[in-house]
Amino acid sequence: MNNSIVISQDVINTIKSLPREQQFSIISAIAGEMIFGAVVRDELNEEEKRLYSVIKSDVCRDSMSYNNCMAV
Repeated sequence: MNNSIVISQDVINTIKSLPREQQFSIISAIAGEMIFGAVVRDELNEEEKRLYSVIKSDVCRDSMSYNNCMAV
C-alpha cells in the first residue's frame, strides 16, 4: 500500500510566510526528500535546516494521521 503525503493548509501558510528564497528551498527539500528520497538537508543553510525540521515534522504528522484514517 502506498502512503499519501499530506501538505495541510497550515503547512502551506507557514511556507508562504517565509521569504521567497526560503519558500523555494523548503518546498524543494520536502519534495526532494519525501517524494524522490534524495538527501537535501546538506544544501540548506542552518536557519533553513531548523525551519525544514519543523515543517517536515508537521507534514509527517499530518500524513500519518491521514494514512491511519484511510486504513480503517
